[in-house]
Amino acid sequence: MKKLLVILMVVAMASFLFVGCLPSVTPEEEEVVEEEEEEEVVAPVSATPVLIDVQTSAGVSIITVTSSSTQYMNIAEAGSSILVTGTAPSESLVQIYLDDVAITPALAEASTSGLWSVAIAESSLGDDGVKVLTAKVTEVGLDESEASNAATFTLDTVRPSASALAVTAITAAGVTSATTAGTAVIQSAATGGTGTLAAGTWTVRVVALSTAASNIEISDGTTAVLYSITTEATMNGNIPGITFLLNGAGMDAVGSITTITVTTAVISRAKVTISEDVTNASAVAAANFVFTGFAHTAGITYSSSADSSYFSTAPVAAQGTTIVCLVNGLTDLAGNVQTTASSLSATVGAASATSLAP
Repeated sequence: MKKLLVILMVVAMASFLFVGCLPSVTPEEEEVVEEEEEEEVVAPVSATPVLIDVQTSAGVSIITVTSSSTQYMNIAEAGSSILVTGTAPSESLVQIYLDDVAITPALAEASTSGLWSVAIAESSLGDDGVKVLTAKVTEVGLDESEASNAATFTLDTVRPSASALAVTAITAAGVTSATTAGTAVIQSAATGGTGTLAAGTWTVRVVALSTAASNIEISDGTTAVLYSITTEATMNGNIPGITFLLNGAGMDAVGSITTITVTTAVISRAKVTISEDVTNASAVAAANFVFTGFAHTAGITYSSSADSSYFSTAPVAAQGTTIVCLVNGLTDLAGNVQTTASSLSATVGAASATSLAP
C-alpha cells in the first residue's frame, strides 16, 4: 500500500512537470503599419528678370516699359530688328516671349553683371496690332522663372492713305452757278436776289452794239425775250448773282448767239475718308490736299470719330463739275508719313442738302 502511494505521487509529479513544459499561447499581436507622407520636392526656380528698355537696332529708345499710355512702333523704328534689354541673374539664359509665345531665336545670356540684350527681327513681330513683350530666365539646374514686367506697344507698319472723296451740294439763297456752251463766260457772285436766273438752259443773243439800244437779250429759247438790257454793266446789276463777261470770240457782233446752262447746286463741303487716324496737324494742312475743280479754302476741321475724315469748306462749283483731290503728306499716330499720293475724284450732283454738314 505504501508502495502504491509512492507510485501515484511520482506519476502526479511527472504530469505537473509535463504540463508546465508546454509553450504558452498568447493573442497574436496586430501589425502596425505607419503610412509615411511623401514629401513634395519643389525644384528651385530662377529669379524673375526685369525688362528695362525696347530700342531700335541703333540703340535709340522707342518704347518706355514703365509707361501706361498707348505707345507705337512705326516702320522706321521697327526697321530690320529691335533690341530688348534688361537685367537677370549673372550668366543666366534669357528667353523673350511675344504675347506669351517664345520667339525663336530670341535667347541671350546675361553678363556677369546681369545685363542682357536680345535682338528680335521685325519679321518675328507678326502682323500690325497690339504687342506684349516679356522675358523669362533659366539658370543651370533651375526651372524657368516667372514672366518679367511687360513692354506693351502697337505695331504700325502701314502708311496712311485717303480712300474716298465725297462732295455735298446745297442750294444757297441767291447764289447761282453756271457753265457755258459758248464764249459767254458766266461767273457766280457771292450774293444774289430777285432776277437771278433759275436753273435751266438759256439763249444769250447780241442785239446791237450801240449803248442806245438793247445790247443783249436772254430767253429760254422758245418764248419771248426774258431780259433786254442795254449794257453789259446794267445787265450785271439787274441779274444779281450772274456776271456776264463778253470776251469777244464771236459775241462782239450783232446776232451772236450762245447758250448757257445754269444750275443752283453749289459745293458746301468736301469730305475725304482716310484709311486710319492721323495727326490733326497733317489733317488740317491745306498743302496736303490739292484740289482741281475749285480752290481749296482754309478752315478745315478734322474728326477721328467720323470714319477718320477731314471736312473742308469750298467755293461754288456747278452741278456736273468733277472735283479731283490729290492727298499726300498725311502722318498717322505712329509717325508713318504718306509718301504715295492718293488721287480721288467726285462729281457734283444736284443740290441735296440745306446743311453745311457733309
